[in-house]
Amino acid sequence: MLGYRLPVFLVLTLLLTACDFSENNEVLLENTEACDANLPCTFPSGVKIWLSDSSPSPETPFTIFSKLPSGLHITNAKLKGITMYMGYIPQQFKQYGDSWQSETMVGICAEKNMLWNLELTLVNKTTSVEKTLHYPFYVNY
Repeated sequence: MLGYRLPVFLVLTLLLTACDFSENNEVLLENTEACDANLPCTFPSGVKIWLSDSSPSPETPFTIFSKLPSGLHITNAKLKGITMYMGYIPQQFKQYGDSWQSETMVGICAEKNMLWNLELTLVNKTTSVEKTLHYPFYVNY
């Protein structure tokens, strides 16, 4: 009985210790390869995102703008701290013609150059397919 338990125990121990359960920021930022932080970005889907201030400061209001192709609608948006975990900040985008805007600000943290990520979830009104885009930007003080 002990003969088969030891190899099973060793295999399970190896599998558990070989796994990395930490958060993987590469997956979080998978859609930002074509985007430079803080610069206007147009995604392959035609969605454009930019900031009112190319160098926002913490605890200072700024606006996030988005222009969407017809047929797309924003269903969810939030800011997440990447350099340091800061929870998330829900965003309320309002539509003005063919553009969307969200007035926002982020808190100050120990990092003087903090990377944030906008997660923008869109739905195609015709196909009901959802897609989340990631837009990175730095906040400095």
